Amino acid sequence: MQKTILVTGGNRGIGLETCKQLAAMGHTVIMGSRNLEKGQEKAKAIDGNVIAKQLDVTSEASINALKAEIQAEFGKLDVLINNAGIMSEDNVSDVSIEEQKRVMETNVWAPMRMVQIFVPLLNNSDDPRIVNLSSQMGQRMNQTADHSAYRLSKFTLNGLTLQLANALPNIKVNAMHPGWVKTDMGGSSAPLSVEEGADTSVWLATADNIPSGKLFCCRELMEW
Repeated sequence: MQKTILVTGGNRGIGLETCKQLAAMGHTVIMGSRNLEKGQEKAKAIDGNVIAKQLDVTSEASINALKAEIQAEFGKLDVLINNAGIMSEDNVSDVSIEEQKRVMETNVWAPMRMVQIFVPLLNNSDDPRIVNLSSQMGQRMNQTADHSAYRLSKFTLNGLTLQLANALPNIKVNAMHPGWVKTDMGGSSAPLSVEEGADTSVWLATADNIPSGKLFCCRELMEW
């Protein structure tokens, strides 16, 4: 079944590869890109139905504008993939509150805002799903002192995923860890390709018999 799927931060890295794989499967992919021109350039290079749309996930006005466009064009949204995220380099002993707020805004409040605004369109789908890109650095056992803002944001995103799964029983809500991937964020020494990093998001968005309220990596369950 063809799905209409929105990927935030879809013009680069894992998000871009997610768009490519979903388009190759025949789905309609909406590539959310803060810079519309860059998004359009990337979308044109992909075989399949990929539509670049302007989206700043930290702006409620931008999210509402995109929601109105999708409602007018499609009337529904089948899958929301909250892919956009930022990294931080800090230590809990000296990280500033301003840095914590900056990272939380993109990695936690933005996905929450996206879900709240797009729930009405997801409810119009026969098989609605939400996929949140998390990290093993958000697991409870991995709350070490380095990368404090990032770890805390993904720890909180995991909690948000569980809350949403409970609050939205008709929508399958899951989080996934893509692994250490060769991207601008992951660096060139990362062991996984972007194709491998995107695989679990694509699987959670499209496969049959997907559960809800879980954390995955490489299509396997992880501990929270």
